[in-house]
Amino acid sequence: MVAAFALTADPKWREKLDLTVYQMGWRLGGKGASGRRASAGQRIEEHGLHVWSGFYDNAIHQMKACLNELNVSGVDGVYPSFEDAFIPHNNIALGEKALPDWTLIPIRPPFDDEATPGDGGEFLSPWDYLLILSRSVRDLIEGLAGGKVGETPAPAALPGKGSQSAAHELHDLVRSLPDAPSLHGPDAHASLTDTSRRAHAEIKAAYSEAVGGASPLSADMQLAYEALDLGGAVMRGMVADGVYRHGFDRIDAYEISHWLTRHGAKPTTVDGALVRAVYDYAFGFSHGICDHNHRAIGAGTFVKGSIRLFFTYKGAIFFKMRAGMGDTIFTPYYKALKRRGVKFEFFHKVSDLKLDPSGRHIDRIEIDRQATPRGEYDPLVRVGDIDCWPAEPDYDQLEEGDTLKDRKIDLESSWTDWAPVEHRTLRRGVEFDDVVLGISLGALPLIAGDLIAADPAWRRMVDKVETAATQAMQLWLKPTVSELGWPDGDTILTAYADEMNTWADMSHLKASEAWPENADPGSIAYFCGPLPDPERIPPFSDTGFPARARAEVRERSRKWLESNGPRLWPKAFSVKGGFDDSLLVVADTAKDADPWEGQYFRANYEPSERYVLSVPGSTTARLRADRSGFDNLWLAGDWTYTGINAGCVEAAAMSGLRAAAGLMGVTPEIVGEEADPIPGGVDDIINADVPKAPVLRSIRSQNASWPWSSVYGMAQTTGATVVLPFARQTVEGMLPKGLVLAEQDLTPTDMHPVILLFARQRDVRPNLAPVGMNYSEFICAVPWVKHADPGLSDLPPMITPTKLYLDSLPPILLGIYGYGFPKERASMQVDMDTYIIREAQGDAEIISASFHRTGPKVRAWQLANFDAIRPAYEMAMVTRNRLGQWQYSVYDFSLGQAELEPLEMEVRIASDALSLPQGVTQAPSLDQSPFGAFFLTADATINNPLQSFELRRILREMNR
Repeated sequence: MVAAFALTADPKWREKLDLTVYQMGWRLGGKGASGRRASAGQRIEEHGLHVWSGFYDNAIHQMKACLNELNVSGVDGVYPSFEDAFIPHNNIALGEKALPDWTLIPIRPPFDDEATPGDGGEFLSPWDYLLILSRSVRDLIEGLAGGKVGETPAPAALPGKGSQSAAHELHDLVRSLPDAPSLHGPDAHASLTDTSRRAHAEIKAAYSEAVGGASPLSADMQLAYEALDLGGAVMRGMVADGVYRHGFDRIDAYEISHWLTRHGAKPTTVDGALVRAVYDYAFGFSHGICDHNHRAIGAGTFVKGSIRLFFTYKGAIFFKMRAGMGDTIFTPYYKALKRRGVKFEFFHKVSDLKLDPSGRHIDRIEIDRQATPRGEYDPLVRVGDIDCWPAEPDYDQLEEGDTLKDRKIDLESSWTDWAPVEHRTLRRGVEFDDVVLGISLGALPLIAGDLIAADPAWRRMVDKVETAATQAMQLWLKPTVSELGWPDGDTILTAYADEMNTWADMSHLKASEAWPENADPGSIAYFCGPLPDPERIPPFSDTGFPARARAEVRERSRKWLESNGPRLWPKAFSVKGGFDDSLLVVADTAKDADPWEGQYFRANYEPSERYVLSVPGSTTARLRADRSGFDNLWLAGDWTYTGINAGCVEAAAMSGLRAAAGLMGVTPEIVGEEADPIPGGVDDIINADVPKAPVLRSIRSQNASWPWSSVYGMAQTTGATVVLPFARQTVEGMLPKGLVLAEQDLTPTDMHPVILLFARQRDVRPNLAPVGMNYSEFICAVPWVKHADPGLSDLPPMITPTKLYLDSLPPILLGIYGYGFPKERASMQVDMDTYIIREAQGDAEIISASFHRTGPKVRAWQLANFDAIRPAYEMAMVTRNRLGQWQYSVYDFSLGQAELEPLEMEVRIASDALSLPQGVTQAPSLDQSPFGAFFLTADATINNPLQSFELRRILREMNR
């Protein structure tokens, strides 16, 4: 909806567009849809618990614009303003598990009356986040030193000397340094490393002293120390792992609990309320299983999101909606878009997206029409003064309405035997030109098979970005929340007992419902949590699965409440501990009515309703909304790459804005996000004087413009590799005529680095081909070279292969005539730890290597020594082709996702063929030296061979 709203915001664009929204079923909203149950007091039935955060700058800004437009135009049936539609909320409680029972800790984040939600805002760099966090840790220490935390007197144990702590020193240091970390230099980094370690050490020492004191810590004081320890560990980790320089994606391959432990956080912090609250907030458990083994949030996403949540909100930390999410959000968007001329086709379920023969365009959209409206379908019902979405379609408006109603067909479920009433094919150039895909990730394998088969980036995304089922319970109760025994009023509680680990008092919604007087609830409770997947999710032909799943959620919820409800609502339970079912409000007052059956439960197994997780290693697998890889396709949803990369309304809004901007060809204005974000980030080099190679992520084959992106090469590259220094004079003699060595600081001036790669290439093929070739290849290449021709001196440092030996003829011919590579045939003996290259004729040995692994497989950036040599592996290549022309290409190892294993390697050069001195070299492992060996595992690509002149132009622009 945000994408459609942004596309039609400019009247000039509105006139150009013919925009149609195709919607499954009878209501908008997807995972955020809600419905009104007419037979039960027009109660609101949600997919789960929905509250907005005060840092949702983009979502709130768009919502304000939509409501204001309708209000100015005199449109009724909606809230007139954001302030009317949302209620600021800062009453939160966290659960701290301490045997034998839970402690529920109320916290009251202050209202920020100086900032207006949805107004202003800017992109925060990783350095800004470090500054915010260091200031917050300092302020908490000063709060402890100056008086109280909650109702507890200040402790005697304070980090360092209170206002003279190392945390204060760290904040002062961060504030004094330039905002651009590339200007800091090695001394600044060393100071940050030392000071952040001392700050965390002082915090942990104070924490241990407090825990070992004469009196046990109060709950709020325990939480304060957890907050300090968490902040200290995060600051230390952000410095140690270079997050402040390289961005949060740098650490997203780590699971947050492991990352915090790695940087010294205490176990009580890692398992404490603050950390568990974020897990619960993001449903952060793989397969919906709430245990330590299934914790699954990437460290970068956790850290960035937590700082935004707790320290950058405006107005209030949370906002509750006055009515259901459908009523509050999607009714205004629907009305505004209808006024702007947007068409809506309800009861249309997409079944397939088909590519054209080139593989570059969505050519057809296959759609099943589920029902036949009698005229234009009117989806809304009026409840009080607000137009709302019903919990069921208006059967009277449908030709098949009586049959649908009698058979109780759920048109939002895939587990149905209802046959489509019509199959429609939308054709490119006829019914559509461009497509905005707003269907959620879980459904994409079902409808986007062509795209997944054609593009490895799509395959990687659906493989790496996981989803989880969720469950929800809504209870309407006769007593008020205080009469149930809850002492802290209108509350959102999280970090409580799994699986329904989050509860919100939503009693304010009864004013928006329409209960009869004899059934008016005193309170309304929403619960939600992860839902474990069954061992096997049934096929869609098993039409009874949704009912069974709902019944199972109802029984699990009932048992959960029996076990964990007394801590929340002690007055709702008997002396023996049983819940008093008579407290539940039900519309059916018949004596045999089951009051639990009269409540609302959801099992969100539906593919498009599953929650998108932020599992470790998945962030860089997400696709950008404006970089789908297909020329007329734009993406919208919280599963795309955004400034948040977590399942939430704000991520969806940011994605929609970027999709609209991409389609219109304009630069997006998205608060909290760079204009051109690069998944994985861009590495900054501390010493600005070091010559830089171009960052290949910006010119990689998949991101090239048409027509170069139509065909590019793909491979799975594995092999042992090492960078070795050789005498400069020797390396100069290896270069083709017209190339000379460029400046570099990896070796002394009388030496120069050379790359040796003993590789296996697997599934080497053009991206359009279904299968590829397998062969072995040895590569000898010289990085940091440049042209001797002054007319080409404006190109950046590059790499040139001087010898390429292969054991297969077809790739040799393709390399020679397609890319100008110096490829030759050789005999190769390759096994797990040995690589021997011999002449194809005569069997004389040329070079060999033997190696053994010395460390675990890790991401490239986790080996500090790799930073120094990484530019050598990321430079564009230059070669001279058979016509004597310079040819430029990009062999991209995708080092942001590649995996490295440290090796100890022995290299024996046995021939003059390489122009390198003969003899044996013992290379240490990469974890000991930049000139150390490692085993590389990478998904590689190489550009279209006809792209040489285009690449030269781009390289020139990048070097200016």
